[in-house]
Amino acid sequence: MASPPPPGGLSDEALLAGLTFGDAEAGRLFVERFESRVFGLALTVLRDAVLAEDIAQEAFLRAWRHGATYDPRRGTVAAWMARITRNLAIDALRLRRAEVMEPDALAALSPPSDLSVEDAAVTSDTVAAVRQAMRSLPEEQSRALMLAPNPS
Repeated sequence: MASPPPPGGLSDEALLAGLTFGDAEAGRLFVERFESRVFGLALTVLRDAVLAEDIAQEAFLRAWRHGATYDPRRGTVAAWMARITRNLAIDALRLRRAEVMEPDALAALSPPSDLSVEDAAVTSDTVAAVRQAMRSLPEEQSRALMLAPNPS
């Protein structure tokens, strides 16, 4: 189901087709039409303007490379671009999440070396439970807990 052309311009589908097949003007208009939505969605997910710019750029590259796979029966071009952007942003969060832990915070989670084998096993189980609980929190809350000063 193709969307009607915007006033005074080509439809989203026509611009995507132009982008896909190398029409520089269609590509420019496509980017102009979607840049604020794509960047805004990436920024909302990532909360990092620099990374959101990278994700937006990658989303447009994917649209250019895979525009021929767009199927209007599955949704609008805007929804297709939103899915591409959202997936890229989530992938970036997953990669970044692995980098969130500071070395000092990681060391604080490991059991002290002077524990007995039994105490180390209990501590290890506790640490695993805490890590699992931390993974279930939203990223901002998890990061706040990891960076909070140790009360002891």
